[in-house]
Amino acid sequence: MRRLQTALFATSMVLASTLAVSGSQAAEGAEAVDQVLPRRASPTQRPAGLGLDRPSSEPASTIPTAADLNTEAARWRATVGRRLASLSDAATEGPVQKPAASAEEIRALELELQRLTSEARDVADVGIAVRELESGAPLFSFHADQALNPASNHKLLTAVAAAELLGAEYRFTTEVRLDGDTLVLVGDGDPSLQVEDLEALAARTIRAGIDLSAITSIAADDTAFTARRFGPGYSSDGPGWSYLAPSGALSLQFNTVTVSVRAAGAGQPARVAVDPPSAHIVVENHATTGRRDRVSVQTFARGDQTVVEVRGTVRSAVRERRRITDPASFTASTFAMALAASSGSAPLPVHRAAASDQAELVTQHDSDPLPEVLSAALVFSNNFTSEQVLRTLGRRMSAEPGSWRNGHVALERFWAAIGRDKRELTFENASGYSRAGRLTADAIVALLALTQRPDGQAKALLPMLPAAGRQGTMRNRLPRARGRVRAKTGTLSGASALSGLVVSRSGGRALGFSILVNGKLTARRSRRLQDRLVMALVHHLD
Repeated sequence: MRRLQTALFATSMVLASTLAVSGSQAAEGAEAVDQVLPRRASPTQRPAGLGLDRPSSEPASTIPTAADLNTEAARWRATVGRRLASLSDAATEGPVQKPAASAEEIRALELELQRLTSEARDVADVGIAVRELESGAPLFSFHADQALNPASNHKLLTAVAAAELLGAEYRFTTEVRLDGDTLVLVGDGDPSLQVEDLEALAARTIRAGIDLSAITSIAADDTAFTARRFGPGYSSDGPGWSYLAPSGALSLQFNTVTVSVRAAGAGQPARVAVDPPSAHIVVENHATTGRRDRVSVQTFARGDQTVVEVRGTVRSAVRERRRITDPASFTASTFAMALAASSGSAPLPVHRAAASDQAELVTQHDSDPLPEVLSAALVFSNNFTSEQVLRTLGRRMSAEPGSWRNGHVALERFWAAIGRDKRELTFENASGYSRAGRLTADAIVALLALTQRPDGQAKALLPMLPAAGRQGTMRNRLPRARGRVRAKTGTLSGASALSGLVVSRSGGRALGFSILVNGKLTARRSRRLQDRLVMALVHHLD
C-alpha cells in the first residue's frame, strides 16, 4: 500500500511539472522532471562545480582522523572501501565469452540498426551500444564511446553506485531523540519520508511515555548533510517547480506541497488549501473567483518559512505542486502538528539544532530498502531522490556530512573500481538535470551489466526499472514489447536517452542497450527512433 501511495504521489509530480513546460516541449511530451533548462553561454564548457571544483558554499573536504570517527561512521567507511575493492577485483575477471547469437544473426541485427539510424545521423549525434548481458559480448556499437548528454539516464549511474556501495538492504533512519526538555527530530537523508511516517513517529513518541507537558520545543537536526540545498545545475529562482525541490538531510514528501485553489462565490476570494498543513507554510491569497481557471502559484522563502503566493482567477478548481524552501523547518513543523494531533495539545515551537551526545533515542522510522526508495528515481525520474542518495553515498564513504562534492568523489571511485575511463564521465549532479553532464552509451550498458552479477547488490534494481507499456515514464512506450523491456528514459531540450534491458520470451537471454540522441532531432522523433531500435532487439531475440 505504501509503495502504491508513493507511486501515485510521484505520478502527480510528473503531471504537475509537465504542465510547466511551455510551447513545443509540452507538445513533444518532454519527460516532466527533466524540463527545459535555461541555456548557458557555452554548453560545452565545464561549469563551476564540475569535477573536483569546490562549490563556494561548501567547506573544503578534510580527511578525518580515527579520533574524529564514531563507530557507525568508521564502519561505513570501511564497508564502502571493501565493496570498492570487490568491484575492482570483479572488473578484472576473465575475458568476454562467445556470444549466444550466431555471426549471421549478429550481422542481420547490425544491418537493421544501421538502417534505422541512418535518417538521424545528419541532424543529431547518436550513440548506441548493445551487449549480451550473459556473455558480455558486444552485438552493436555506433559511436558508443562518444560522451553525450544522457539526461535522466545519469540516474542509472547514481542508482547502481549507491546499490553496490551501500547495499541492497540499506535503509534510511529518521529518529526522535529526547535531549533535556527538547525533542529532536534527526534526519538521515531519507528521500522517501512521507506525512504518514511522521504521524506514526508522533504516535509512537506518545506511546513511549514522553510527557509533552515537560517538553518546551522540537529541534530539527539536519547535520547529516551540509547546509547547501541546491546542487550544481539547479537554481533557486522561478515559481518553485516541484521537480527542482531542494535537498536536505531532514526532508518530507519530496520537499513539495500540493496547493489546491477552489472557487467560492462570484467575485469572492478563492479558497486555498495546502497539503500537508504546516506552520512552516504561509499562504498569501490574491486569487478570486472568476470566469476561467487562470491561476498562478509560486513559492519563495521568507526567513525560515515558505510563502505560497496565489494570484489570478479560478472558475472551478486548480491543483499545483510546488517546492518548499527549508526542508528541515518544513519537516519538523509538520511533525509538531502531528504530535499535537496525537496528544490533543498545542503544537510545540520548532527550531534548528543538533542533538547532543546525551540525547536518548525515543523511537525511529526506517525507510524501505534502498532499491525500493530508488524506484521513485527510476520509474518516475524523480530528481530529488537521486540527489539525496548521492549525498548519502558521499557521507558514508567520507564520514563527513553529505555533499555534492564528496558524493562526486564517491562516484569517481566507483567509476574507477568498475574499470571505466574517466573521460567517459562528466559529472554535474546526481539526476542528470544538466546541460554539462556526459556519459557514453557503452558505459551505461556496462552499468546495466552490473545488475546481472549473481553476487552483486545492483541486481535488486532490475524490478525497479519501469516496464515498457506499464509503468511510470515507460507507461506509453513500446506496448508491443509486452513487458519484455525495462528501461530508463531521459529527456531534455536537445537530449533524449533510453537505456535498459530486453529479455527473450523464455527469460533465458537478455540484452543491455543504451541509445543516446543529442542535437536537433525533436523529442518525439528521438523517442520514435529509440522505440524502433528496441523493437529490432526484441525481434532479434525472437
